[in-house]
Amino acid sequence: MDYQRIILSGPTIDGEPGLPDALVGLADESLVDLEAALDPCPVEYVGVGYWPILPAEPLPPNKVPVGRDREIIGGVVQWVDDLADAPHPSGEEINAERDRRIAVGKTFAVAEYGDIPLQGRLQDQINLQARLLAAQGAKALGVSGPVLIIRDAQNVNHMLTPDQVIELVTMGTAWIEATMKVSWDMKDGVAPFEQGPPYDFADDAYWP
Repeated sequence: MDYQRIILSGPTIDGEPGLPDALVGLADESLVDLEAALDPCPVEYVGVGYWPILPAEPLPPNKVPVGRDREIIGGVVQWVDDLADAPHPSGEEINAERDRRIAVGKTFAVAEYGDIPLQGRLQDQINLQARLLAAQGAKALGVSGPVLIIRDAQNVNHMLTPDQVIELVTMGTAWIEATMKVSWDMKDGVAPFEQGPPYDFADDAYWP
């Protein structure tokens, strides 16, 4: 914790932050007004207190700190940041968030079966496309029973019908495409991102 020397008659901030070695170990209640707390009080501490410096307020997502100073606000000392407009998120940051979301995946509700969590890494996509081809082939042969295995994101196997595999992979592919489109729209300034990528671009509200 940082401490600030305060001239109590103001009160006003005096000098740079720091606590003299001789005062280390005193409770904050004593440091606030040394003359009242110390008996006898050394002359250099008469009319003086050392107040803890509270942290600065959280930064808004569209601002960056370019400097900071201390102010007395509401009877306490607080760091106050000088703020400037933050640059919009870069294409690389948006791509990284998109790829992270696809890799983590999503849970899909399959008709007459239930929820199946899938990941969307490249190898996952290759495996699922292979399952889709197998399901389409099985359906063309008139197979309707649960004969196809899908292994989910939690390493659980699911026995599905051809129609269920087709439904699942179709939903997963559509979700990946929708996730890709959000990243493209952010970078291209397409509605609703006409003002550029939002500073809180990783918020779930923007993504499918």
